[in-house]
Amino acid sequence: MNMLTFDKTEIQKQNKPFIAEAVFAVETINANQASEKQVKAKQLLDRLFPLECSSHKDVTAYVIDYHHVMAYFKDGRHSGLRHPKHFVAYVGDKEDPSSILFRDGTGSHVEVTFGNHKGTGCIELIDIDDIQLETCTTFSQGMSEMAAMRHWISLVKGDEKGKPRACTEEKEYTAKNGDDYQLECCYTMR
Repeated sequence: MNMLTFDKTEIQKQNKPFIAEAVFAVETINANQASEKQVKAKQLLDRLFPLECSSHKDVTAYVIDYHHVMAYFKDGRHSGLRHPKHFVAYVGDKEDPSSILFRDGTGSHVEVTFGNHKGTGCIELIDIDDIQLETCTTFSQGMSEMAAMRHWISLVKGDEKGKPRACTEEKEYTAKNGDDYQLECCYTMR
């Protein structure tokens, strides 16, 4: 399944949620097809969080510049996101973040974790170690309050059979303004 064949607004109109489409697309790729998983992961980023110019498939480095994430390419060009508000936080150094956190138009988070640099001395395309999509389970906490439990679905790193896996964990980031940005496992919905 080619993930670029669906328009995000078309998916939102469908009965099936977008996350199901993304998980299904990754499930069809065998665990030993790492290069194909990289292609699908970067196509997903192009679809959800497109760059102003070019594609995530051509990026050699991501850098946090003030309150923006910048993508750099082999030829020295760089680009920000088409919608800069989608970038909310990061982990690591501004010059070489280990992960970047995005929030889409619905308020769901997507964490992109980058692989280690190969150290070949050449400028190489960045490897995506994992993409985790946030999903939530809601439950009643009383007469008027609802609570939610946050789950993360890993699309690139799978279980022993290569299938997407889900986990629940608290995550800490640095917000784009420098403050702490924490995502708890459970939270109250207002």
